Amino acid sequence: MAEIQGQFDVSLSIPVAVTPDFLEPNLSLCQFQIDGDRVIISPLNVAEAIPYPDGDYEPSKLTEIRVWIIREIDLGREQEDSLTLSPDEERLFERVLVEATRRFVTIIKHMTNQWDLDTRHPIYAYDYDYSLGDTQLNTVWPLQQGAKRMPEYAHGVIIFHTRDFKKELNQEMWQELANEVLRPISVPLYDELLHDAKNFRSHMRYDASALYAAIAAELMLEEACGSLLRTKGNLSNKQCAVELRNKNNQQILNLIRELDASVSVKYEDVRKLFNLRNKIAHGQAKTVTGQEAAEAINSAENLKQHLKDMLYTSMP
Repeated sequence: MAEIQGQFDVSLSIPVAVTPDFLEPNLSLCQFQIDGDRVIISPLNVAEAIPYPDGDYEPSKLTEIRVWIIREIDLGREQEDSLTLSPDEERLFERVLVEATRRFVTIIKHMTNQWDLDTRHPIYAYDYDYSLGDTQLNTVWPLQQGAKRMPEYAHGVIIFHTRDFKKELNQEMWQELANEVLRPISVPLYDELLHDAKNFRSHMRYDASALYAAIAAELMLEEACGSLLRTKGNLSNKQCAVELRNKNNQQILNLIRELDASVSVKYEDVRKLFNLRNKIAHGQAKTVTGQEAAEAINSAENLKQHLKDMLYTSMP
């Protein structure tokens, strides 16, 4: 049996705050599978805490992790390729690496409430070292190595900061990762749409930018209202869907304000955003300016800030 092992030293986009005793010798490895590939994650580098003169401190930070990806392969085919990986094969390894790191960071984000962690683009860059092994012959052949490769998405790194910092990752939380990391993780769709809205604006696609921002705002309203109906109205998911089915955005926001008096956002704050969305969707807006697109994104982000305590209430 032959296998390719990729060893990746990953620099995280946003370091993870950890307790001072986090890197203990007995810290177990986090092991799971993605599409048949074996994946192992281990902490690699922790930056020391930085004390401040006022007695406060910047906590220790997990800045790098080491990820191993082991894939069973046809040894004969690899020998014919002169013991090298093609760009397409390396790209497949990178996709698994990104997904594994995304699951890892997302679970930590929800366990610790470190809401500035970047779950969509968790990797800043990585070093790689591929090797080919024959388990029957107990032989390993080195393949290619390289340093500071940036994932294909790295040009569009985005940070979602929605709540205040709560606590550091500790050893007990690390032990829980092995169970939680087994299933795929998805970023909330409204965050995906906001990210795409910003990308569209940077490429001067102002109509698509405003449209995506408005759809993101609509999804936030629905999720926030559904969260309140479940927690304060004791409704099931199906009952929530029925309750929201025939309500427009203004009615949903009014219902949110009825259920939670602390919500200060008013429909007037987002009316312009939804009016622009309707004009675009029905072909009434012949042109959308960069300023209008920027205002649409700002409106959606402000709405998200107002509703932040009703969003991210459960693991995606």
